[in-house]
Amino acid sequence: WYQRRVRKQWYQRRVRGILTNGDRCSLFLIFGSGEQRFLVSKLFDVTESSQLTDMYEHKPIRIPYGKGIVGYVAESGETVNIPDAYQDERFNKAIDMQTGFRTKSILCMPVKNNQKEIVGVAQVINKKDEEGPFTRNDEKIFERYLTFCGIGITNALLFQSSVIMYKRSDSLVLLAHYIFEEQRDMNTLLRRVLKKGCEMFNSTGCRILLVENSGASSLGNLIDGPASGDPADNAPGSFSTCFEVYTGEDVKNKESGDEYEFQKILTPQDVLANVVARNHRTVNAIPTEAVEGVDGPITKELIGADREVRSILAMPILTETRKVLGVVEILNKKGEERFDRNDESLFEAFTLFCGLGIFNVINFERLLKANNAQKVVLEILSYHASASRDEVAIIEREEIPSAASLKICSYDFADHTLDRDQTVLATVRMFMDLDLINKFRIDYKTLIRWSITVRKNYRDVMYHNWRHGFNVAQMMFAMLTSGGMVDRFNDLEQFALLVGSLCHDIDHRGTTNQFQELSNSPLANLYSTSPMEYHHFNHFMTISQVDGNNIFKSLSEHEYSEFIDLTKSTILATDLALYFKHKNQFKALVHDTTTDWKIHENKNLLRSMMITGCDLSAITKPWEVQRMVAEKIASEFFNQGDIERDQFGKDPAYMMDRSKRDELPKMQVSFIDGICMDLYESLEKANPLFRPLLDGCLSNRRHWSNLFERRTSFADITSANISLNSINTTRTIDGRLSDASCSDQDMDDGTT
Repeated sequence: WYQRRVRKQWYQRRVRGILTNGDRCSLFLIFGSGEQRFLVSKLFDVTESSQLTDMYEHKPIRIPYGKGIVGYVAESGETVNIPDAYQDERFNKAIDMQTGFRTKSILCMPVKNNQKEIVGVAQVINKKDEEGPFTRNDEKIFERYLTFCGIGITNALLFQSSVIMYKRSDSLVLLAHYIFEEQRDMNTLLRRVLKKGCEMFNSTGCRILLVENSGASSLGNLIDGPASGDPADNAPGSFSTCFEVYTGEDVKNKESGDEYEFQKILTPQDVLANVVARNHRTVNAIPTEAVEGVDGPITKELIGADREVRSILAMPILTETRKVLGVVEILNKKGEERFDRNDESLFEAFTLFCGLGIFNVINFERLLKANNAQKVVLEILSYHASASRDEVAIIEREEIPSAASLKICSYDFADHTLDRDQTVLATVRMFMDLDLINKFRIDYKTLIRWSITVRKNYRDVMYHNWRHGFNVAQMMFAMLTSGGMVDRFNDLEQFALLVGSLCHDIDHRGTTNQFQELSNSPLANLYSTSPMEYHHFNHFMTISQVDGNNIFKSLSEHEYSEFIDLTKSTILATDLALYFKHKNQFKALVHDTTTDWKIHENKNLLRSMMITGCDLSAITKPWEVQRMVAEKIASEFFNQGDIERDQFGKDPAYMMDRSKRDELPKMQVSFIDGICMDLYESLEKANPLFRPLLDGCLSNRRHWSNLFERRTSFADITSANISLNSINTTRTIDGRLSDASCSDQDMDDGTT
């Protein structure tokens, strides 16, 4: 296409000379825009005897816009007909002096497109066979002819633009392929990108400088950190590495036979790159031009390169927050004095793709580091937070007590009669009596190790510790057995309910979701809703993946996926915000005698309300147990309130304000009336066997109400001497025995 276009231009120039009887002619096309416009002639001084191959022997002629006769015509749009060029001050005699040719008369005229815009300038020199100038008739003929030339040139330029756009698109698609294919290694990625840069811009060199990769200026910090409005504030202090590729005449080791020469420079000293990064601007320059912010000409010493600089195009690589990742430099346009506006436009897209590629590699490296960090965490957990061989051996040697002797089928169960190891034995008994060990082929030793690991991963906080998790699991076990819910839920659901209950508060910090948000904790930033509950679930997943803790390995892929979903919903349901969201719906279901609890949505809601009932079940326990639990919960809340006031200057919520501690009875009555009563009434409506929970709640409300009426202080409430081993968990409420214990025979028969 280019050869055909050149021949067309060639033919047009010869015809012009013949029509005007001129000795030779030239055509200058306008490139650039605004103050960057200039004129270029690829075929200069064409005569009737000129050959097409002559064009290859001469470099294109470049003339500044507005300078000389041609520049004047381009700027003014006027026709210039000069009888004697040497009498016109605009004429440049230097060319005649170099060639020995004597320019006499000149006819110079603008070439316009169909929009009357000037796209070039045509010039005919020396009227032949006559000493005189070009005539008025020559001007008319030339003007008419240039009208057609303008149309042809415009069409050729449009076609050329479409070809350029096609080639750009093709190059960018290939560049994108490079970027997204190679994300593992920065060296490999940039080597391929730099080669493509030389091809795209027809240059002999391409460089990418990356910012300092340490301390506050690291790439990771630049990507993540906020940016200020001043570009200088977002520029790097220095560059850590320069990757560069050279080709063509700039290849030094030509004996190697390699088309491209790749280099990596550490701590490069590039003054121009620093100016580009600091000012967030593009520089398109040649050595003879002055660049704002740079002292002296653009030389190889200035940019820290070992090849001569004939032309350079530089642009910063910016993140979304306008931080500088690096600078891209294209060097030495082949066959041209400098890079043009088309190059600048394409360069913006090229730089953007470079930034994407660098960003992807950085994120991939981060992902690898995160995976390695996770492996380290798992190793630490495996050693420090997992059960040791000795701990497992102690439990393994023990005989597992019966459910009846442990009283874990009772709604009135109190964990204080059990030591830490006995709570693990009781946990194993729950798995045994629900027949989960046989049904899901759980390795007995693995179950012991997992149970001890769960216990160890509860923090030693005042209330939300291992004993709370164990008590919630015991209440769920009692609901399934004494409450007859084993007939409502399948084996996998029972498995998930028991596991979810045990782990529902694992790694609890003794503070609420609201506190995570107030303190801007990592958990609040990691999870947008229910941060503590999501953390409990993810922590459960983490410890369960540690070697020797996988009690789920015999599940099929489908069973495991369903089990994880069930366990997750169980743990998340302990967020009271979800209880308030769904309590009216649950209340409506339990009062509707036609409700089918086998429907998936109804069954899910029932499970959620059951785990909430288990989580709050301390309010249903015998008074002595309830009083001590309330003291622990209040102490934990008051500790959080103290932190909120002391560290964040915030007045804590009423129930967390230590100065209101003597109002604990009032708080408890409000808690029962606002949350617990509706919950246990609805659960009792769903299953009458849950009646003891409602009765226990009502009984404790009467106790708290009496203390409130007597204005009993917090000190008086907590000073009661109660032996934990002498708590009577059998109580009579409204004249009825509410102990729901189960005998060994009951469990052997599978009945409740």
